Amino acid sequence: MKKIKIPLLRDHHTHPCVYSSLNQCINLRSVLNKEQALTQMSQSKNEITVVYGWNSSFYSFDDKELDRLPPLIICNLSFHSFLVNKPARDILYSSHTEVISNIDKTNWIERNLDKITKFIAGLVTSTTDQIKSFYDDFLVTKGIWYAEELLLPDEKFIQLLLQNGLIDRTRIWADLEMFHSLDRENQEHIQGIKVFTDGAVGVKTATIREGFISGEKGIMIYTDKELENLLLKIKKTGKPIAIHAIGDLVTEQVVRILEKFKSQKVFLPTIRMEHCQFITKETAIKAKEMGIKLSMQPNFNSDSRHYADRLPEKYLRNNNPFRMLIDEAGFVPGEDLIFGSDGMPHGVQYALEQSLFPFYQQQKLSIKEFTAGYCMPDKSNGHIVVEVDESQQKISTRVII
Repeated sequence: MKKIKIPLLRDHHTHPCVYSSLNQCINLRSVLNKEQALTQMSQSKNEITVVYGWNSSFYSFDDKELDRLPPLIICNLSFHSFLVNKPARDILYSSHTEVISNIDKTNWIERNLDKITKFIAGLVTSTTDQIKSFYDDFLVTKGIWYAEELLLPDEKFIQLLLQNGLIDRTRIWADLEMFHSLDRENQEHIQGIKVFTDGAVGVKTATIREGFISGEKGIMIYTDKELENLLLKIKKTGKPIAIHAIGDLVTEQVVRILEKFKSQKVFLPTIRMEHCQFITKETAIKAKEMGIKLSMQPNFNSDSRHYADRLPEKYLRNNNPFRMLIDEAGFVPGEDLIFGSDGMPHGVQYALEQSLFPFYQQQKLSIKEFTAGYCMPDKSNGHIVVEVDESQQKISTRVII
């Protein structure tokens, strides 16, 4: 048994605004039995029940069994797919006509995730106490000191952070429309602009070249020209850009466009790509050469098990290719390779276990690499005691504040 101490985590990609409210909602992440899930949802007394953490790999619901329940909205684990039963639709249609009319349309969802996020956030609005408790109780107990908000759904969140003295424990990213809706003072609190270029693995909308086993090719949200024009608009803000790009096709697209800009001497602010789960070696080397930072999730290593029913073997093996990125493309954890959770799940325990004992060896990170890419620079706010059992391929953690 090996014991080490590491600093608290710096989660570079999550959504504290929405998650702080969802923590009060029904969470199906660990509910592996559909009957148990239906029982939990049937007992809700809320006017509209928001449920999250549902993994469609475990079970599905049909309309009849959902329509018998109280008004509810079920968020897929990926947050790229949603189920809304008829009682909830009847309540929400007049006030949220666009969202409710399109909530079943995959293409619309992927092109309007900012609207969906704002819609969900409006149903489970965070309070001052919830935000404070989320950072000081929930996140800290899981070993996280710092958590970036990767898609601001409501400008009130900025004030909640300021009121609680939490603004130094986060950075806030917003979509371009949200940024322009803010006054100058609030714009100063925005770290950068978030862009989506494809969907997610769980709902088969991530854009992968060979397609999913069942034939889906994913959804590429922008043509090259459309993405070029959007990036040029963002350039005018002077803010860094975070680009959600999971599949190999969209990571190639992003790098191809940035290469074109470079050849034309069009220089954008700092670029970081989020997720990059299926980035190829060729694309990674080009990204490294252009100074693109990669923001990735070690906990997504488990997608290679959870989504074996939909991903071809090649993509199961090449999910989160950390060894290639570090050993061959030259990315350096903590410098141009950083880590976060996306809240799936939060915390050191799962992420570190997936890093040290992944399903595929190319996903493996050392403790040193994990610490460099994922942890605070020192232990001044606390530390995590990690015990590693190599023989059982298990770890245990204890958070010390």
